[in-house]
Amino acid sequence: MLGYFSLVGLLRLHSLLGDYYQAIKVLENIELNKKSMYSRVPECQVTTYYYVGFAYLMMRRYQDAIRVFANILLYIQRTKSMFQRTTYKYEMINKQNEQMHALLAIALTMYPMRIDESIHLQLREKYGDKMLRMQKGDAQVYEELFSYACPKFLSPVVPNYDNVHPNYHKEPFLQQLKVFADEVQQQAQLSTIRSFLKLYTTMPVAKLAGFLDLTEQEFRIQLLVFKHKMKNLVWTSGISALDGEFQSASEVDFYIDKDMIHIADTKVARRYGDFFIRQIHKFEELNRTLKKMGQRP
Repeated sequence: MLGYFSLVGLLRLHSLLGDYYQAIKVLENIELNKKSMYSRVPECQVTTYYYVGFAYLMMRRYQDAIRVFANILLYIQRTKSMFQRTTYKYEMINKQNEQMHALLAIALTMYPMRIDESIHLQLREKYGDKMLRMQKGDAQVYEELFSYACPKFLSPVVPNYDNVHPNYHKEPFLQQLKVFADEVQQQAQLSTIRSFLKLYTTMPVAKLAGFLDLTEQEFRIQLLVFKHKMKNLVWTSGISALDGEFQSASEVDFYIDKDMIHIADTKVARRYGDFFIRQIHKFEELNRTLKKMGQRP
């Protein structure tokens, strides 16, 4: 177990230093998608998924970040009754649970995709208003959630103690915030473009550019940005969490032919059967519990 804890410690260290590639690389001999020794300790498992998810988010691997956060939040949701509310374990797991909800809200705003229904409902209750504001391009909300949910970054450089800047301790955080804010700025128009693309199947490029108050050249640049940002490296198989293939889970796709933009809706029709099956299972479990209570003397 000490070896596993050491690797998780290295994951945390590299994440705090801002070296996200190396943070995930140290775990390449641990299969995160299978039960392993580290998963026997819930605090270790939650911490591992938090830092891996955050590293994925900062590496712009949004689909992997969403998968990691959704999986561990579902695990916490199902096992939270195991933890006593008075213990330090509950406080730590509850704090990281809240932080991961905030990070998941950021990731889903930047890369919309379908997640588990129960997690989606929780997210809407906690951050529904803020997600709407982020979709409208409110950079302040992005910074607020990032500041709350990010780890406490460290500087790898020893300061000059003869001339220490008053805000030296904030510099690592401000540097990572700038990297994140730059990425948000690059994607500022994408949410609006996505909402327009969903409304049409074909349209002249110039007309759609006019709706967005952009020149045709600027709009074409934004369409290229959309294509680029929506294509992520996604883990599919293998032990290393760094492996993957380039995929796009965007609900809309398009191509430009001369001066016309052709749009295709790639959204898979919602399957209501799974939702009803889950509710039936919950009802049956509740019914069994009530019967047991009725049998008690």
